[in-house]
Amino acid sequence: MIRAIIGTAAVLAGFAVLENSVDASTGQAGSCKPAQAYTLLHPGEQLVVRAQPTPEGKVVGTLARSNMTGELSPTGELSPSVVTIVGSQSGWARLALGGKDYTAIDGAPQQFGWIPADLLTVDTRLDGAITTFSRPGLLGVELGRIEGEDQKFRVLGCRGEWLQVINATRGNVWIDRWCAKEEGCRRS
Repeated sequence: MIRAIIGTAAVLAGFAVLENSVDASTGQAGSCKPAQAYTLLHPGEQLVVRAQPTPEGKVVGTLARSNMTGELSPTGELSPSVVTIVGSQSGWARLALGGKDYTAIDGAPQQFGWIPADLLTVDTRLDGAITTFSRPGLLGVELGRIEGEDQKFRVLGCRGEWLQVINATRGNVWIDRWCAKEEGCRRS
């Protein structure tokens, strides 16, 4: 009987830990609606894209920001490369590949690839308010609203129509809207 009580308590404690530890890395790969974000690259810098979400994963290609003529940007400034996130797992973002900034290593086209999620950025320069939440979905508590502020966030992952992001001002939060352009998405 004591073993049954201890076992029940352990199961309930496990559910409590799981309930309180929601982050994007616990979701299955491909578990979010396609969403855009950007990575900032120095001229000539390449970001490795992997076949699996691990540092040991096979390299399938690279992202490198190019200008309109297809050559790398000649200025010394960072250049944004917009990507489409289709999932996340264990701190990695799954990207849909094939954009103008992606180059396959062996020339073979790949549909998807992985990069560390925290290399991706979104910002709050939008018309209207962005709501921050403690977790995604109906169980999330609204933590605040961002309106008229220019804040950049590092992406941690995604789930459904939500992005898990972090910055020094807001900390680790989930957001319901974002901008994937470094110059912002405001109309005015």
